[in-house]
Amino acid sequence: MDVYLHTALAVGAIAAAYYAGRWSINDKIELVIGTMLDTLEKEGFVATVLDKDGDKELVPISELVANAVKEAKK
Repeated sequence: MDVYLHTALAVGAIAAAYYAGRWSINDKIELVIGTMLDTLEKEGFVATVLDKDGDKELVPISELVANAVKEAKK
């Protein structure tokens, strides 16, 4: 393998890894996770509430069960 070919392959691999990292770190991960959580909420697998800032928070199952028990006793 020629020195120039080796250098070109190394620089190309480093550049590819850099751009792959930038792509995954940007809004893509946040978009994927947000879409997944919205789908889980829509299909009833998780429960969320809006906090005072307008952000969604997951509700623990224990709170849901406790509220259901209180409602059932009424």
